[in-house]
Amino acid sequence: MLFANGVFAQKKQRSRAQKAPSAMEKAKNMDSFFRSQFWIGMKGGANYTKALPTNRHAVFVSTAPIAAEGSDPAAAAAPLYEKQYVAFELREPSTQIGLMATYNFKTHFSASFQPTYTNMNYAYKTAYKWAGQDNNNLELNQTHRFSMGYVELPLLLRFDPLRKRLRPYLQAGAFYGRLLKADKSVDITSLDNASGAQNPVENTAPIIGARRLFIPSHWGWVAGGGVNYDIGNVRLGLDAQYKYGMNNVTDVKNRYTDNRLTGMGDVMDDMKLRNLAISFTVLMPMKFLETSTYKATKP
Repeated sequence: MLFANGVFAQKKQRSRAQKAPSAMEKAKNMDSFFRSQFWIGMKGGANYTKALPTNRHAVFVSTAPIAAEGSDPAAAAAPLYEKQYVAFELREPSTQIGLMATYNFKTHFSASFQPTYTNMNYAYKTAYKWAGQDNNNLELNQTHRFSMGYVELPLLLRFDPLRKRLRPYLQAGAFYGRLLKADKSVDITSLDNASGAQNPVENTAPIIGARRLFIPSHWGWVAGGGVNYDIGNVRLGLDAQYKYGMNNVTDVKNRYTDNRLTGMGDVMDDMKLRNLAISFTVLMPMKFLETSTYKATKP
């Protein structure tokens, strides 16, 4: 019994020594608490998309003359079948909405995970002309419009140099997206002199489901910046992101399988997507000081 009591007393003294942190450890732990924060919130805004063709394909072959070898390249006629892609069409923005989870480290850096549903719109134009005798010409101009919906999972690293109410920041990271929907419509303007119609005729084709024309995945890099402003415990922000897609989003196996599109003289090019997104953000802190004012920690 004396031996057991002695062992118990030694263990009790040792545990008490371990549970009593030093003043330096207390200050370090308190500093870590004050200089870190976890935020959750939402974001939403508008975006603009550009498709960048990497390998072109067409149904029709142009009969336009080609400059001879050694001549001025500018004298060569542009092939009529090539698509003219619209770069960041400002009249037709699309939208995105998502969630945000951000963790501020003790330093000026933070990590942010932002699952987002992004709808992307882009367009290209085609022009065809057939010339015959006695001014029997046929002109056909088409504007092809696409609307695509992705669930994207960006992971970003941010740097904000100022610890004030107004906080500008820079950010960079990567994203991965999954395609949920894809639709296509075509606006057609035709001028058929052969039939005696001197005035152009305009019509719009119905919306066509085009999901099978694209592969399910989309990934790339993200860069951008923004600014946050603290109002009480709420953090409001304006965020800008430029997404640089790295993979070909066209399904090459289904390029010629849709007779509705090939009948209009259209097939998909191999292409990558570029996207510029502007969002408003609202964040709420998850960690507060234990004071009468219930004030959130602001690293």
